[in-house]
Amino acid sequence: MEISVGEIARLVGGSVAGDCDAAITCVASVDEAAVGDIVLAEDAKFFTRAIDSAATCILTGLDVDSDARGKSVIGVEHPAEAFIKVLEFFKGEESRPALGIGCGAVVEDGVVLGRDVAIGANCFVGRGANIGDGCILYPNVFVGAGVTIGASSKLYPGAVVYERCKVGRRVVLHAGVVIGADGFGYKPSSHGLLKYPHVGIVEIGEDVEIGANSAIDRAKTGATVIGSGTKIDNLVHIAHNCKIGSHCVIVALSGIAGSVHVGNGVMLAAQVGVKDHVRIEDGAVVAARAGVIGDIEKGATVSGFPAREHRSEMRVQAASRHLPEILTRLRELENEVARLRGSGDCDADERV
Repeated sequence: MEISVGEIARLVGGSVAGDCDAAITCVASVDEAAVGDIVLAEDAKFFTRAIDSAATCILTGLDVDSDARGKSVIGVEHPAEAFIKVLEFFKGEESRPALGIGCGAVVEDGVVLGRDVAIGANCFVGRGANIGDGCILYPNVFVGAGVTIGASSKLYPGAVVYERCKVGRRVVLHAGVVIGADGFGYKPSSHGLLKYPHVGIVEIGEDVEIGANSAIDRAKTGATVIGSGTKIDNLVHIAHNCKIGSHCVIVALSGIAGSVHVGNGVMLAAQVGVKDHVRIEDGAVVAARAGVIGDIEKGATVSGFPAREHRSEMRVQAASRHLPEILTRLRELENEVARLRGSGDCDADERV
């Protein structure tokens, strides 16, 4: 794939300094760039590194002013957003199943298929399901009875949507995602653990993307809800009856226990754990590996276990580095107190 610097500038709405006709054949990072590559340099620091690289073209901000040393430079107002367009160009068209029903696929009675639907080989679509216009089901996808899949959604190989769950428009479920398995609920009894039946569903809003091998459990009653625009990474677990707001980011290996309420625009970094029945209000940020055991206020940033206000946690972490010398000093003081008391000096306590 080849495109000129000038064509890229038109694609991203930028201005060119240097050779507009230089050929660009790939996109790369600053550290790995070769001749023919275009790289992103959002600020002056990365621009300097890009200049020292072998890249042919640099995509950068309008406020970066430096000697390009013969390289072509494309200046734009929002370089990171422009770089996304460049990446999309070089990614090209993704392979997809042919329109229609693929070899070995089973589509049961009462299924409603929209226009231009592609159902790959060995998929299963249960009775009464509704698959919207332009949906793509890659091979080996399971869609249970009564499921609704909104228009232009993609379900990658091995994705599973259990019966009656609802998936909005333009949703992406990556390989191995499981939507609507039973929640984890048992009651101890004289006969062992009695399982709570889960009769609710999962409702996923529009423009949601869920990473590979993540699982979202159906509600005991009602619905487990994922708000529109939320992005969920690989290997995330969201338990029954959780309500996740819109435009949240939940990063890999995070786990959210049952009946948690997460507001809009919340960010949970990698390996976050959230206790059941907790509320995390709008705009909160939970740092990586934090353990949330209580409610978090709107806009707060927390870290640590148990999760607390981030600056307080940083002070605790800083102080912990001095524990060995503090303990050494404490033992010295204890020995001094013991020596003074043993000497019979009645003023020992006062002097210590």
